[in-house]
Amino acid sequence: MARTDGAPRYGGDDEAAALVALSYELLDAHADTQRLADAVATEAEWVSHLDYLRDLQRVGREVLARAAQPSGR
Repeated sequence: MARTDGAPRYGGDDEAAALVALSYELLDAHADTQRLADAVATEAEWVSHLDYLRDLQRVGREVLARAAQPSGR
């Protein structure tokens, strides 16, 4: 639906898809963390997982920043 009040439109199909993908990745990361905590994980496994979580945090912030930009930017 087109905006008639002159306000910028936020998001779009690409942004929505990226937010959905990010949501599923966060859920998977949570499940992975729970599995590692329940198991006898090695230090190398934790280091690798924590690196992954830091990368996911960076990517998540980028996705959220893009989704917050008005359309056309």
